[in-house]
Amino acid sequence: MGLYEDLRQFSEQVKKRQGFIKGEESTKQALVLPFLQILGFDIYDPTEIRPEYVADFAKKKSNGQFEKIDYALYVKGELGIFVECKSIEAKPQDHDGQLARYFNSTQSVRVGILTNGLTYRFFTDLRAPNMIDESPFFEFNVLSFTERDADALRPFTRDGFNAATVQRYAEEVISMEKITTLVDELLRNPSEDFIRFILGTLNLVSGRITERVIERFSPIVKKSVQSALLGMMTKSIQQEIAPQEPAIVEHAPPAASNPPAEAPSAKDPNATRESAVVTTEEELEIFRIVSRLCDESATKVPIKYKDTATYFGINIGVVTRWFLRVFVNGPRKSVVTRLPVEQAAMLAPGFQVEGTPESMGKSRIFFNSASDFERLRAMVIVSYEEEIKRRDAGVPEDAGAESAA
Repeated sequence: MGLYEDLRQFSEQVKKRQGFIKGEESTKQALVLPFLQILGFDIYDPTEIRPEYVADFAKKKSNGQFEKIDYALYVKGELGIFVECKSIEAKPQDHDGQLARYFNSTQSVRVGILTNGLTYRFFTDLRAPNMIDESPFFEFNVLSFTERDADALRPFTRDGFNAATVQRYAEEVISMEKITTLVDELLRNPSEDFIRFILGTLNLVSGRITERVIERFSPIVKKSVQSALLGMMTKSIQQEIAPQEPAIVEHAPPAASNPPAEAPSAKDPNATRESAVVTTEEELEIFRIVSRLCDESATKVPIKYKDTATYFGINIGVVTRWFLRVFVNGPRKSVVTRLPVEQAAMLAPGFQVEGTPESMGKSRIFFNSASDFERLRAMVIVSYEEEIKRRDAGVPEDAGAESAA
């Protein structure tokens, strides 16, 4: 099996075992070592995994024993990763002083892992060489992860580990997160500097750009940014949707035994575009959960899905009768519904909810993984039933929004 399949199988085992695991030692034996084994390390080979690692500079604790790192991982004979374990009952926190002291004093080590057996927090030294960062650049939860999360673990496997690659990956992850947050905030609430930049670049005002000018143009800039973003999204999605109705699957993902599709004709560019869309395991898992939740409703209408390169839509039999659109490819995962923001927020407590342009839907709910849809049960069922009511009441199919969302 591949890494993702191994992790999925291990995750199911953990769900059965976790109630019987108590204390740090049990956590290490039942959870951490099997996880390291999945990453390709030979847990019985001391040249690859050295438990209770003690460095020359180790400090003595009050009980007279030296501080130890739970596991030191060696790759091709070189010490590369420190793993510090806590008990399964402990909440994942930032690294403690012990991991920092070992990391900061060992030049060959570029990755520190802190885990309670369920959540693995990966640290490196982006701010200063051999000074462990305060916050992790990546987290992995064995109980809830996607295929993309599993792929992100490949740089930490025995065969795939490379310190320089990890550094570049960590830098990219942290930089993208910070830049995305900044851009998101600028687009939602343009700062004074941003407005000055726009006005200065376009020469929209003569003379000095005063606070009064900033105040006057602030709502104009905000509306212009939102309009530009909506136009970009609409154009992108329209390009991804073929004019003919695509093949859709009812209540189940496509079977692995389906015969291969014929090669698209060179005269049919739409066929090529459709074949480029790959439905991920995460999207199929979301569909399975939504399908099961909809079965709980007293209203029994089969649901289907349509996948595009931009979003994964779930509908009640016709693509224009959608009730959920799932976005998993951006910096933040979200699901768009037709429910008003206030109603969506009430049905999704604990989740961030915001409005969307009317042509896209009405509300957007941010989530982290497919399993979050279990907690969104009420929202899913209400969205499903409301769309059926729209159909039964003769509300026209939303063909325009299907192309624009």
